[in-house]
Amino acid sequence: MSVPPDSSRALERHRLRLRERRFVMSEHVVRSLMSGSLTVADIVATVRGGTIIEVHTHARRGTSLLLAARCGDRPVHVMCADGVDDWLVIPFAYVPARPVWATPGRRNPKGVPEMNGKFTNCYFCGGEIKTVTVGNFDYRKEGVLYVIKKVPAGLCVECGEKYIEPAVGERMDFMIQNSLFTTTEPVNVIEFPSDS
Repeated sequence: MSVPPDSSRALERHRLRLRERRFVMSEHVVRSLMSGSLTVADIVATVRGGTIIEVHTHARRGTSLLLAARCGDRPVHVMCADGVDDWLVIPFAYVPARPVWATPGRRNPKGVPEMNGKFTNCYFCGGEIKTVTVGNFDYRKEGVLYVIKKVPAGLCVECGEKYIEPAVGERMDFMIQNSLFTTTEPVNVIEFPSDS
């Protein structure tokens, strides 16, 4: 892929922000970190030395760069974008996989297949989605945390992204609006140290 000059300049700007530690990662990236598929060091190495494989433009969010690199024995993709106040935003980081990616540097031209009308592969990383019952599904509505147990969902085995069908979401809304609580539980809260 030939890289437009503006993209090369954007990449240098992103790398400068990385060196200055002026970057943030999305919750999607945090899920990849928590699943153990990636580390912060993998993400930093990919931004520092990766190659631009795609340039995406969005009317509201501007331009973002998809970078690819090898970290140890696996390929890694990291999306970089300009944030507010001259910060780098990393909305996505994942290990590319079929069926979305034919190779780590080339998308599958057939895209993500659907099987019998079911969503079978993760939108974010292309990983396989398994039907599971989620033990605890954290659901926030108007600033209040609800924990809903035994939720039927799809779970990406690669990055941990969860998917629910419309009927499940509507049922959760209905149960919360009508206070159909079965129990309450204490929640352990950890306040992250302010000196870190």
